[in-house]
Amino acid sequence: MSIKGKLSRMKKHLSIETPQESLIKPTPIIEQSRIEIPFYEKWKKLNAKAIHLDDNYTILREQQYELKTMHGKYSFAEAIDIVERWHETSLNHPLSASGRSPEDLLFFDTETTGLSSGAGSTIFLLGYSQLTRDGVKVKQYFLPGPEHEVAMYYHFLHDVKNLSNLVTYNGKAFDWPQVKTRHTFVRNEVPKLPTFGHFDLLHGARRLWKETLPSCKLAIVENEILKFERGEDTPGYMAPMLYFDFLHEPDPEYIEGVLTHNEWDVLSLISLYVHISNCLLDYDGKELSTNEKLQIGKWFEFVGEKRRALVCLEQLLKEDSSNVSEDGVLLLTKLYKQSSRESDAITLLEDTFTNQRFPSAEIAVELSKLYEHHEKDYEKALDVAVNGLNWLKETTKLLKKSKTKQIAELIKRIERLEQKIKKATDL
Repeated sequence: MSIKGKLSRMKKHLSIETPQESLIKPTPIIEQSRIEIPFYEKWKKLNAKAIHLDDNYTILREQQYELKTMHGKYSFAEAIDIVERWHETSLNHPLSASGRSPEDLLFFDTETTGLSSGAGSTIFLLGYSQLTRDGVKVKQYFLPGPEHEVAMYYHFLHDVKNLSNLVTYNGKAFDWPQVKTRHTFVRNEVPKLPTFGHFDLLHGARRLWKETLPSCKLAIVENEILKFERGEDTPGYMAPMLYFDFLHEPDPEYIEGVLTHNEWDVLSLISLYVHISNCLLDYDGKELSTNEKLQIGKWFEFVGEKRRALVCLEQLLKEDSSNVSEDGVLLLTKLYKQSSRESDAITLLEDTFTNQRFPSAEIAVELSKLYEHHEKDYEKALDVAVNGLNWLKETTKLLKKSKTKQIAELIKRIERLEQKIKKATDL
């Protein structure tokens, strides 16, 4: 390390205060290496260059795409449009870009030496894509060796110091916690971590497709939902092995496939954000499947958009009532009751129960409650409860599953209703 670098480290021990801005003042980027960088001509062919910090360096690779470029079924220009649409809607949702510009969204992904979140795992690639009015830029900060970690984080964090919103795929649970962990080791020599909003698209993918896709891995979502095929791709699980090969012999050919894999990841996040946003903003569209509309209705209810949830589920019931699941019926029943539309809830449950689509204990209990408390018809309430109990007992025998709690609830309800009927008869 240079004399300047050593003195900078010693200042805190000498009680010399250093202004915060001096800690993050950027070091001039020098393309020509001040130390010999192995295979540097190969790096240049990959659109990469070395950027330095004292005697250390990181490799920065940059790519640029036009907005008209298609990635799967979407062009990058559609991401600009979707941000504008978020500005125009009153929908209050965790994925809303309202109040943000397209440039505020940083689509981020990392490559690491392991899947654990502990200190033993090292991030060797920080990659992101970012929308601009002129196109999409991709930047990747690569760690050429453990001794260069300060340089990688210094330049990356200086680059994203104005970060407003991160968009990731499992980034809340993995990528950013990993960054925070590694940052603790170098925090005295690099800028602070920025404060930002965070859209984790894995949560949205699981909500929409966990019941229809074999897995919600990004590669499967890309292929099945975004219609993007990677072709020759380096699987993510191979990235650590290839990086260790690179450390043994620092030829960029070892990790060229990893760089491409990461680049596709951060570009796919743009298309996926467009697609999920379209699902939310066009929930009444004909292109969505029955299950997608059901899941969107459930998602709306979860985030407090109850009116939209009710509209979404009602429309779904009109379009394809035979394929609406039991939980969809129960959720719509709940929304009807919250909107003081008990009569609509009774009609829905009667149709469901009498047609034996879901002769379940839950449907029986809800319908029995409405007969008892809303219509004050104890005979109907009792009849539905008894039928529900008989069905539940029969199902328990067939499936050999214990339903003791539900059986006990129905028995208690039946006993109470019988007492009410007896009391009314005695009067």
